[in-house]
Amino acid sequence: MDFKNFIDECSKTIVGNQKNIKLSISAIISEGSILIEDYPGTGKTTFAKTITYNLGLDFKRIQFTSDLLPADILGYNFFKGEQSLFQKGPIFTNVVLADELNRGSAKSQSAFLEAMEEKNVTIDGETYKLPEPFFVIATQNPMDSSGTSLLPDSQLDRFMISFSLAELNSDQKKQVLKNNISFEHIKKSNINWNDIKKQKDQIKVNENVFEYILNIESFINQLNKDFYISPRCLKQISELAKGWALIDERDYVTHQDVKEILPSILRHRIRFLNNEKEKINFINSEILDKIVIPK
Repeated sequence: MDFKNFIDECSKTIVGNQKNIKLSISAIISEGSILIEDYPGTGKTTFAKTITYNLGLDFKRIQFTSDLLPADILGYNFFKGEQSLFQKGPIFTNVVLADELNRGSAKSQSAFLEAMEEKNVTIDGETYKLPEPFFVIATQNPMDSSGTSLLPDSQLDRFMISFSLAELNSDQKKQVLKNNISFEHIKKSNINWNDIKKQKDQIKVNENVFEYILNIESFINQLNKDFYISPRCLKQISELAKGWALIDERDYVTHQDVKEILPSILRHRIRFLNNEKEKINFINSEILDKIVIPK
């Protein structure tokens, strides 16, 4: 797959967000889910659709509201005569867009937990495998928006990365105004996901890089903040770094790869700061700048 061409194609619709496009495809290669946090009307849904359609994957959108039920997401059993049948919900697709996830109830949010971790769902004791590949791209409005609720830590930890869309300059805003957004004419990529997975799994991670990742965890634990790095998160760092290296056409991971992806991995795990810029500044100045790279 020509990743540079893919990013260029997506950038025709998604203006001024090349790094976020690269992060997203790195996460998808690494079988991770994505959380986009921004205010309404900033292009979150357009971003998710553009990435998905360019990849040539099946896509379904679920609008989260306070009255949404788990059955509306997962599906339900029903009887036709004496025969019990299962009606699949919209989660049975390659990419599901959970739009405004933090406007849903705790029950509807938790319907995604098994799917995001195990790639299957369980209904009335019966387990159903989801299509392959399967990813969640969720959007949420900032916590100061009315009608929102905090996502539980168990769910946030399942997202590999999070980001807000980049602020556009005047020229980029003008380009957005000129763009006639249409998904019908997108050139869909013909991707062999098994080949992509094999390529990613063959990328080497030096012991020195693993030590650097563990140093990050150790340093965070010493900060005495309401901030926890799980073993799942550590695994996500190494897997996303492999995806990042693959896009850069390298067969090995560098310390710089880890530094570049870390803010998007840690951002949604920081609870003691609310402001987006404060979180990124904290990660860069209080973590990355103070951790010594092992020799």
